[in-house]
Amino acid sequence: MPELRAMCLGDLSKVLKIIYAHDEDDGEAAESDFEGDGFDNQFVLELDDTVIGVTGYREVPASDGTYWLSWTYLDEAHRGKGLGKEMVNELLEKLRSKNARKIFVKVSDYDDPDDGKIYQQAFELYAALGFNEEVVSLDFYDEGENQHILGLNLNADGESDSEEESVQDEKPIIRFSGLHEIAETDGAYTFEWVVNKTKKLLGKRNFTVLDLKTGLESVKENGGRKIFLTFPSNLPLIHEPLQKAGFKYVGCLSDYYERGVHEFHFTHDLINI
Repeated sequence: MPELRAMCLGDLSKVLKIIYAHDEDDGEAAESDFEGDGFDNQFVLELDDTVIGVTGYREVPASDGTYWLSWTYLDEAHRGKGLGKEMVNELLEKLRSKNARKIFVKVSDYDDPDDGKIYQQAFELYAALGFNEEVVSLDFYDEGENQHILGLNLNADGESDSEEESVQDEKPIIRFSGLHEIAETDGAYTFEWVVNKTKKLLGKRNFTVLDLKTGLESVKENGGRKIFLTFPSNLPLIHEPLQKAGFKYVGCLSDYYERGVHEFHFTHDLINI
């Protein structure tokens, strides 16, 4: 019988072989992720002393029980037998046992010229497990390759997470601290930002349209084609400068940070800059 156990260093080469066999870019990104963030909460599926699958989760910082599903792949020879669904189901039960509230997963809709839609089985698996699509970012990974983010409520009364919570707006000072190209993308950038809480009426309350335009021009100079930003939903001061600078609202991940506090997604196409 297959066994899901904690991943260790000795499993790394076997796991990467499975991921690289599916997609080279995924393999490179996974290798970097394991090197940087380690193996905590990562698991392998083992059958007859052979690693045939990998899955895991990463906690969303500063959230109340929210997680991202991490590298989830099954060896090609063992697909189509229900093992992938069993593997992820067991992982979800581990999260439920620790009172996790919600989990999200990112999926590309890449259509390979030779192999077709290589993530179609992943879409079907997550749909079968009850995941629902929440945000689609067009041309995220590359022109014509979009990012789909799916979410799943994990608590028993998960339907209540969709109800609106009374959440107090916050008006901290937000400062951009840098920019970088998003991993696994071709020319998609994001801005790094920090929050500094301070007394009211002291200092500039928020980033300005000029701050945003300066960032847009820097990304354009670096050869970027699109910018993607995310912010918590309870920061009302972000909307006006984002709109005036030409950012478009994409959608939100509901109850991302906690019940009633969503993650808003914005994008800017640099073609006209």
